[in-house]
Amino acid sequence: MKSNIPKSTEYSPEMRIFDRGGNRLYLNEIEGDRFLESAKEESREYHVFCHTLYYTGCRPSEALELSANRIDLIRHSIVIRSLKKRAYDNRGRKKQPSFRSVAVPDRLIDDLALVFDLRARNKDSSRRDQPLWNIGRQTAWRVVKRVMARAEIMGPQATSKGLRHAFGVKCVMSGMPLHKIAEWLGHTDSKTTEIYTTVVDEEDREMLMRVWK
Repeated sequence: MKSNIPKSTEYSPEMRIFDRGGNRLYLNEIEGDRFLESAKEESREYHVFCHTLYYTGCRPSEALELSANRIDLIRHSIVIRSLKKRAYDNRGRKKQPSFRSVAVPDRLIDDLALVFDLRARNKDSSRRDQPLWNIGRQTAWRVVKRVMARAEIMGPQATSKGLRHAFGVKCVMSGMPLHKIAEWLGHTDSKTTEIYTTVVDEEDREMLMRVWK
């Protein structure tokens, strides 16, 4: 879909889930399933990296600093440090690090525990707080791009941001409260999270279809 807006136009950096041409910036459910399947063809480390992005909605940079002591094997959740929040308050004082806990499917915890031998790492004080993945952000982005291409996901949604938006959209369409979604995504203000309510869900579609009968 082409836009009539001149390319030279400067836009504000607000959050959005459709580009200026109206194209989706999030993966739909079918694309999400294809992404998860495609990721299984990667190495074990990259496979679980991609699944971690999908099931937590975290940014690649946030996933790359995860360590064994941030994976809760009992509660089956992952503790993520929010990296995009302001580092200083209004008085110029440095803020304490901000963390959020996101529950994930049992199978992801099992895969992480197996691939990275988490139980052994947690018993070793020299390894428990070391990053699980020894790769940089550029490599992480290339992995996501490769998995998207193999899954035949094309368009502006085929990015790590598309995975993050997919998490938000899926939560909204499942009826999760906005303040909880904001918490899971690490948003400072739940108003930011409201962008996900612009997606037409199945209930909206059914109501509209009754209009046109």
